[in-house]
Amino acid sequence: MLAYREDRPRWRRYSASKHAGCVRTQAENKMEREQELKKLINVLHRTARTAVRVQWMHAGENETQFAVTQFNKILARLGELDPNIKTVFEPLAEGSSLTTVAMACRQVVSYYEDEVRVEEEGWPRGFAAGFKVPGCGAGVDFNFEELGNMVRDSINEIFSRERERRAERKHCG
Repeated sequence: MLAYREDRPRWRRYSASKHAGCVRTQAENKMEREQELKKLINVLHRTARTAVRVQWMHAGENETQFAVTQFNKILARLGELDPNIKTVFEPLAEGSSLTTVAMACRQVVSYYEDEVRVEEEGWPRGFAAGFKVPGCGAGVDFNFEELGNMVRDSINEIFSRERERRAERKHCG
């Protein structure tokens, strides 16, 4: 059973009488905070990517409402872990678009970019996470997200030109 000890520092006031492993140190609390921050930032990162893709596919109101709700929940939890964030970011309004959700997620992720590094299989992640292409002198900065956006925009442009061309044929008769 844990006993409350007023004479100890705030983070060590509970001492274990039966369970020696129950006392948490400040270092353990910091590690746990960092792990939770990484997880929340990862969710925001994925939410931003998904919001952009779903917006592109002309999502309905359910998807938009879900994304806004999730962002607001994550922002509230981040506010508990880091009270300073409440002065910088505000919860999104109910009628916010998926583009707004994506922008808000990216801003929060960039706020923690220096503090929390999330990596997957050796590749850095983030919205400006590029890498150097070897064999090009000092290397060329390359960003997968920018490439994906360029491909998506090009395909969109090609399809809209094709639709216009077909519409002109029908009118010519």
